[in-house]
Amino acid sequence: MTSVQPISGASAAVNSLLDEAVAQSAVPTLKVMRLQAGILGTPAAGALFSSSQLLSSNLLLPDSFGVIHVGETFSAYLGVLNSSSELPVRGLSMVAQLQTPSRRILLPTALDARNNNNSSLREVAPGEGVDALISRRLEEVGQHILRVEVSYDSGGAKTLRKFYRFNVTNPLQITAQSVTRSGDATCLVSINVENIMDKQGVTGGAVAISSIGFDAADGLSAMEINVEDESDESNDPAQNIKQRQSAVELYDSTVILHPGDSYQYLFSVSAESEAAALRGIACGDELGKAVVVFQKTMGELGKIYSSPVMCLPTSFLKE
Repeated sequence: MTSVQPISGASAAVNSLLDEAVAQSAVPTLKVMRLQAGILGTPAAGALFSSSQLLSSNLLLPDSFGVIHVGETFSAYLGVLNSSSELPVRGLSMVAQLQTPSRRILLPTALDARNNNNSSLREVAPGEGVDALISRRLEEVGQHILRVEVSYDSGGAKTLRKFYRFNVTNPLQITAQSVTRSGDATCLVSINVENIMDKQGVTGGAVAISSIGFDAADGLSAMEINVEDESDESNDPAQNIKQRQSAVELYDSTVILHPGDSYQYLFSVSAESEAAALRGIACGDELGKAVVVFQKTMGELGKIYSSPVMCLPTSFLKE
């Protein structure tokens, strides 16, 4: 009786088909959404409404990437879905990069807490998905590109790329209007802050200045000069409690700039150490940068710096 020997070629072909079936992967679906605040609803043009109905209590969702300004934090949600009902997505990894006008920045995209081994490769079961959040403070004006690449293994490495372009504009223009010397080691710097949203060709609104400061260069210190704050404060705690501002007074004292409005601030920049005071501030020395923290209509927080302020050959302040 002769034994039947398996055909090696047919066996190899069957094994190859089995391996290919095992390695087969579903094609993932990539979703990207910018995380941003909504806007208050307003009546349509021509609608009848009273003065108390100028703004609605309802929030409207933005219909696009929206207006993005320098100093704001760009945040986005990245979701990878497996829409297949049978096959998993194998060997999934995701990389996000933000391309600015001058450089390309790799954004960390740690997947959700289900990835316990901290590996970027994972398998997504049918009907499930993974997500990640990315954020980055915007520091440059111009066109930005969010580049998202998803890789997966389906009988070989495959990639899925998507690009999202958006423009970043400057909400405020911060300029040193004048630099006046007051002695050898002190300069008075006048800073002008202007809301230039209407000049950018984008829809903009009012901006509230939360705080402003002057980041002095090494060896120098800066102090804001505010005439309204020069009143003598009492040492009696009971009287100081009475001097605290109410919510309305605090709101009224906040600088709110509508498009086209501007406001001026005055800083005294002086040499901090004794050695710096003996050297003085020479013409051409860098004094520092103005720092403005602002908030938009829905409380979106931003932080913007001015260009370096230099000590110019101006006339001395006469005492």
